[in-house]
Amino acid sequence: MSFVLNALTCALGLLYFIRRGKQCLDFTVTVHFFHLLGCWFYSSRFPSALTWWLVQAVCIALMAVIGEYLCMRSELKEIPLNSAPKSSV
Repeated sequence: MSFVLNALTCALGLLYFIRRGKQCLDFTVTVHFFHLLGCWFYSSRFPSALTWWLVQAVCIALMAVIGEYLCMRSELKEIPLNSAPKSSV
């Protein structure tokens, strides 16, 4: 459950730090790759449990999809146009 909650909070991080929908998957995979390296270094062996890999796959999917949804939603907001007349020169 903590991995899923972490994926949700990281999706919010994608919204505030990345802000581009197309870069969400790249950043998500990069973060999880560094997590894999950290786990490998810490335990001195490559993670081989099937449940570990399934949890990571679910978290990657959640983080990427929710992050991309949030980023796309913010990208599609209307751009306010100032309709005030310019001063004539």
